[in-house]
Amino acid sequence: MDRLSILFISLLVLTDYMSKLFIKSIILEANQFIEKSVVVNDYIILSIYYNKGIAFSFLDSDSLAINYFVIFLVAVIILYLLSIFIKNNKNFNKLEYSSYILILGGALGNFIDRLFNQSVLDFIIIHYDDIYFPGIFNFADMLITIGVLLIIISYLTGRKKYD
Repeated sequence: MDRLSILFISLLVLTDYMSKLFIKSIILEANQFIEKSVVVNDYIILSIYYNKGIAFSFLDSDSLAINYFVIFLVAVIILYLLSIFIKNNKNFNKLEYSSYILILGGALGNFIDRLFNQSVLDFIIIHYDDIYFPGIFNFADMLITIGVLLIIISYLTGRKKYD
């Protein structure tokens, strides 16, 4: 992996970390250190939620065994993606390269949060009137989602799959 890749991934991890610190300070300051929600506009609410599970709180549990399993599972997935990226990044087009950078940056950001806090801080709630997006998410989740969408677009437009 080249230095530029490491720099990009590190910047994304740092941005995710800073966004979580910033949100904590806004929500706690706005509510005199009582965790509540901050309404940004008619569509976005910021609220602190600690997710011990993975996507959409799947495997969210207070069980220590399940939480260690989630950490192990996420670590395996990150290592697998990292191995694909290291092995193939010289052959990637710009879209694939960017996709893996986004996914790895987001995944590592959430993984670091999980390691130090035993959960991931999610804080963005999207809604329209009484219709809510089925999950609370954070900056790292957006990076992962955009990266996955870009990989799907790349594969659908004729690029070969890498193992």
